Amino acid sequence: MDRGALQLENENHEQEIDLLELIKMVLSRWYIIVASVVVVMSLTAIYAYGMQDDYYTTRASIMVNVREEQQWDAGDLQLAQRLIDTYTDVAESSTVLNVLRDELDLPYSNSGLRNMINVSRGRPDSIVIFFEVESNDRDEAVAMANSLIGIIQEISIENDSLHSVEQLDVAERPNNPSGPNRVLYMAIGFVLGGMIGVFGVFTIEFLDKTIKSTKDIENKLGLRSLGTIPEYEMEEEVAE
Repeated sequence: MDRGALQLENENHEQEIDLLELIKMVLSRWYIIVASVVVVMSLTAIYAYGMQDDYYTTRASIMVNVREEQQWDAGDLQLAQRLIDTYTDVAESSTVLNVLRDELDLPYSNSGLRNMINVSRGRPDSIVIFFEVESNDRDEAVAMANSLIGIIQEISIENDSLHSVEQLDVAERPNNPSGPNRVLYMAIGFVLGGMIGVFGVFTIEFLDKTIKSTKDIENKLGLRSLGTIPEYEMEEEVAE
């Protein structure tokens, strides 16, 4: 074996030793990691279950009608798809949100309503628009979704530059909350607690300047250790 291969083998061996020492270091102070995980997960549970309210999501949908006849051509379909972006902007406009707030006597600002309403289309070639409303009150979410579609229908009738829309799905009252995802919160808390614990162990070891092994002596003094004297437990002789 040449000198280069021997040196590479020694470096790999040293890396394996360093890795084992790191693992032993972490395991020797396992109680710090466990305590960190318990504390962080407890705080996460207080936040997720005590401070976060359930919210509910409902969805309604409309279809853009370019013409009343049954037969549509490719031009009609392309026009309807382009109008989807227009209706999306209309649904998020201050005019529509002001009417929605006045109809339902909502205590939210326009920015707050925009955060509660999500407007999207189906597939890229679809002419259907979906309205998802998220609220802490399930009845309020249903009322907002259906009222929003009614307002957009009225605007489409009053404005000659827009085509009529037809409601497909009526918003239904959700039975179960859609969030928050408390299981995800707890999983994040577990991982974060473990990371903080490991960081704490490394910090304690870094600040600990006591000598624990011959390697510490070699690193501090820059000298090579020739050997160590093992510690034996000697039995005391009883004098007669």
